[in-house]
Amino acid sequence: MVIDTAGRVIKVNDEAERMFGYPREALLGRDVEVIVPERFRAAHRTKRERYADASTTRTIAGDLAARRADGTEFPIEIRISPLEMENSQSIVGIVRDVTDRRRAEQEQQRLVHDLGERVKELTALHATGRLLNEPADPRELLIQIVALLPPAWQYPEVTAARIVFADIDVRTPGFEVTSWLQRAEFGTSRGHHGAIEIVYKEERPAAAEGVFLAEERSLIESLAAMLRAYFERLRAEEDRINLARAEEARLRAQEANRAKDQFLATLSHELRSPLNVMLGWTQILRSGHMNAESTSRGFDVLERSVRVQAKLIEDLLDVSRIVAGKLLVEMRRVDLATVAGAAVDAARPAAHARHVTLTAAIAPSLFLRADPQRLQQVISNLLNNALKFTPENGSIDVRVERAGDQARIVVRDTGIGIDPELLPRIFDRFQQGDSSTTRSHGGLGLGLAIVKHLVEHHGGTIRATSDGPNRGSTFTVTLPLVPGEHQSIDATADEHMNRSLLAGVRVLVVDDEEDARITLRALLEHFGAKPTVVASARDAFSAISRERPDVLLSDMAMPGEDGFMLIRRIRATVPASGLPAAALSAYVDNDSKALALDAGFQAYLAKPVEPILLAETLAALVHRSDRA
Repeated sequence: MVIDTAGRVIKVNDEAERMFGYPREALLGRDVEVIVPERFRAAHRTKRERYADASTTRTIAGDLAARRADGTEFPIEIRISPLEMENSQSIVGIVRDVTDRRRAEQEQQRLVHDLGERVKELTALHATGRLLNEPADPRELLIQIVALLPPAWQYPEVTAARIVFADIDVRTPGFEVTSWLQRAEFGTSRGHHGAIEIVYKEERPAAAEGVFLAEERSLIESLAAMLRAYFERLRAEEDRINLARAEEARLRAQEANRAKDQFLATLSHELRSPLNVMLGWTQILRSGHMNAESTSRGFDVLERSVRVQAKLIEDLLDVSRIVAGKLLVEMRRVDLATVAGAAVDAARPAAHARHVTLTAAIAPSLFLRADPQRLQQVISNLLNNALKFTPENGSIDVRVERAGDQARIVVRDTGIGIDPELLPRIFDRFQQGDSSTTRSHGGLGLGLAIVKHLVEHHGGTIRATSDGPNRGSTFTVTLPLVPGEHQSIDATADEHMNRSLLAGVRVLVVDDEEDARITLRALLEHFGAKPTVVASARDAFSAISRERPDVLLSDMAMPGEDGFMLIRRIRATVPASGLPAAALSAYVDNDSKALALDAGFQAYLAKPVEPILLAETLAALVHRSDRA
């Protein structure tokens, strides 16, 4: 049949005439609902309007029915397709009478049901035969047998089944006692004990007379034996699986307890060690019997111990946030080169102190959607891990490069390597090899677990490789780059940054890292500033009176006098006390920021810093100072 978008029949073939019992003329021009049963017509109109908008062929099956001219109904299946005809949209409907198929399906369902019932009967028969051949009290025997009979509701053509035995009355649901059944008897191998009958509603005996033939009995016994063996095997397999699961759960719990005990012991050691150092130096400093050099060294030791404690606690808090799903990540566009450079610069003092060579090759303009602080945490954790396990005179190599539409970070060291058995678990929480490794190198084994979570949260991957103990290790991180069109737009914007934002502004820069000083000088000159760059707080204090800067940009973690001490000296000096100052630090936590602002800085910038943010912050400080 062909139907227009208004639902009118416009073409009918001979088979449709025969199927529906209408002459062609009686169908053409009429609504297609003429062949739909009346109870479905309203719903069909709504669905037909939706099908008119369809652009693909679809088959509609299920519980569908059509109506013939004589009012009879029959099941159908319909396939509809859109058709372009004479510049108008139509629908072709191919209707199939599925009466025979439905009958076959119903017969199949009946046969499956009957097969299930026969299996139940065979099972009951086998169990009954077993009971009849076992010594038992007759009363108990009858009760057990009737329990095997199916309930009457499963057989609507049967009223009930009844067992009558002396003074006991055992019934299946729905049975009414009949007087003739009370007098019936049946026999077993041990004599006459009572009666078992199955009756129709008319109370005619339903049981067939006769006995099983030997062949039938043999078949039933074989089937029963097979079923019994099957169920016994099934139970045995279930028992084996349950036992294996229980053993696996026991081993997991045992391993979890071992890891927990080891972690608590390690945590106690890692927390007590710096506390012991702090307690010792506090008592020594309180005695007052120390010269200035020893006092300064003591304060340095105390500061390092406090920072170690803070790092341990921050790692514990990060893991807690990860487990709770509450680790905050603020995504924005960042240049991986800037982030990686800051992480490498922050690791150089530790590498120098351990006599480890740290080299880096960082490709420029690798833009990601990432949280810069968390991304720096990833690289810093990998570097700290490499430093921890690389002996003196070893080397660490960092490569940051493009790999197709990915950025790749590779940290390779010549350290103690990783045991092949440990590699699959290297990113698990509290995992750090054996206890001797943990004791000799310190740490809680949380750093790599945090790294893995952060990398995956950024849509990346991380893997570790090693040729074995004392063969070094390599950690490779891949992260998706920002799509090319965004990079080109942003790169163009970077090229046109406002070069007059800091025009003529005298900026005093203090940073102990030479690479950082070179980079900051170039950035500030790009924005039109006149930078004076020094390497220490002492040189900065001298340059203030000589250069008369408009604004100060100071690193915080410097040897000797750090950024905190510098700003306090400046604020305590009357002529320079009003100098605007911004702190630039690799410490990105809120506590470090609060301490810097309390010490006297008016702004706090976290490394890595976006160039435009740096320029805007310094310009705002100068503008605020001019208005004051």
